Amino acid sequence: MKQFVAVLLILIASIACARTPSAIPTGVWNYRLLVNGAPIGKATVSNKKEGTRYITSVEMEIDAGTVKNRTRQTVTETLDFRPISLEVYQYTSQNGQITEMTTKADYDGSVIRLDAGGKKSEVRIEKPFVFEGNFFMHSLIEKGFAPGTVVQHYIYEPLVDIEEPTMVLVKVVGKERISVNGRARELIHLGYTIENLKNIDEWIDERGISVKTVITMLNNRLELILED
Repeated sequence: MKQFVAVLLILIASIACARTPSAIPTGVWNYRLLVNGAPIGKATVSNKKEGTRYITSVEMEIDAGTVKNRTRQTVTETLDFRPISLEVYQYTSQNGQITEMTTKADYDGSVIRLDAGGKKSEVRIEKPFVFEGNFFMHSLIEKGFAPGTVVQHYIYEPLVDIEEPTMVLVKVVGKERISVNGRARELIHLGYTIENLKNIDEWIDERGISVKTVITMLNNRLELILED
């Protein structure tokens, strides 16, 4: 469950965002979560420009029987995609036992000041990285979404690793016509590799909005579908 949540957060926040997109999308979008075709939860994504910053938020709820999980993540970055702050709130209920935790990461250009449930530390990362956000969409827009285009960068995600950033690679597969919510749509297909985890596919529309994401992991097929 924890690995599913971490991967979903990276995917949803990296590209919240036929013709190819020409601008970073802003707005609010709602999604259904399914595992092996069965409803398991929902997610809401928002992206807005506020002064000299982008603020991207993901709220996700998963109900897997005896396990219930709520996660809220907020990423703040500059308009040229330099990381400022990351905050993740997690609520988990399993067999009546409840755990809650808030993780905050603030970056001043050289040091990440981390507060994980009251446990404070400082992390120095030599590699260039982002706090997810809009970097990947911007890079793909610049490259025109040409098939075969690859964009890769490090993302700092404390749910995955507190000390080291995670390499994310996005490849433009090309335009495809697929069925979503019972109707055919022509979308742009993107393939992801997150470290060594593959079998991740996303389809976005001409505005840059994620319409469908499929993750195959641990013999399960997890789908994230944009609501009509």
